Amino acid sequence: MKTFSIVLILFFLVNLCNGQVFIVGKKFDYKVQYFQSDKKITINESLKFVISGQNWKQDKNQKEAFWEYSTKKKTQKIFKDQFSLGWIVIDTTGVIENDIKTWIHPPRHNQYLLNEIAPFPDVRKKYKAGETYQSILFIGNGFGIWSGKKCKNSYNIISIDQEQTDTIWTINSKSEIDGKINILIFKFSSVRGFILFDYSFYNGDKETLILKE
Repeated sequence: MKTFSIVLILFFLVNLCNGQVFIVGKKFDYKVQYFQSDKKITINESLKFVISGQNWKQDKNQKEAFWEYSTKKKTQKIFKDQFSLGWIVIDTTGVIENDIKTWIHPPRHNQYLLNEIAPFPDVRKKYKAGETYQSILFIGNGFGIWSGKKCKNSYNIISIDQEQTDTIWTINSKSEIDGKINILIFKFSSVRGFILFDYSFYNGDKETLILKE
């Protein structure tokens, strides 16, 4: 048992020395506020993002992670007319973390379908403040009217703030799909991971995820 504990501690230390944020067993707890524009209703819930430490089965180049949903029954009623990828409690997904970039799949099940057509959180670590970069995502099956569509994403690094023990990126991003524009402003910490997601969708819906301290 002592040997196992020592090995586990060494594993965590190695990850920390390599500047890894998404390490085995790490949990990110977010408070979520979603404004549904049609009904003028604001919903307050929570989400957890948990790192398993395995390779993701769908892409061995990505780390496996889980989005854990705490969706209330009344939320399902509010979104009953919106297409959903599925109403679930937990979703397996992937993370890319290396010297070049940090990138994650956002939550996309339950009421969060529109996150699929917004820019995915994507930090390019070699870029400087004021620089821009682009990506293209082809929407997979299961996303209703968006399935098979091309989503063009652009990113602008607003600032990179160097603190004593942390670096904070603030990035403004925009997607265009079928002429519809979605905005995501997000903040990434080199120590704490993604600390803020602020979405504005083409249909007037808004969504904010804030990492709990």
